[in-house]
Amino acid sequence: MSKSSSIRDEYLSHIEKQKTSGLSIKRYCELNNLVEHKMSYYRSYKVGPKAKQKTQAFTKVQIKPKSSPTLNANIDPVWLAKLINQLFLSK
Repeated sequence: MSKSSSIRDEYLSHIEKQKTSGLSIKRYCELNNLVEHKMSYYRSYKVGPKAKQKTQAFTKVQIKPKSSPTLNANIDPVWLAKLINQLFLSK
């Protein structure tokens, strides 16, 4: 038996005892020198064949490509060529 399963079994046993004791988790942990957050962790621990069932952390997303921008048909191609030329020459 590994150390972690030994600790788990110990806490699972304490959880059952705490339920029947009538004490709060905090008070039970204080009286039995247990770590309260570990007790809470093992309370949510599931035992059995489906105990280690993985859940998916990511969802498949399909991204649609952006449509390319269309040029305004009213732009004068000569003016546009001069503008581009000026932009390159200004560097």
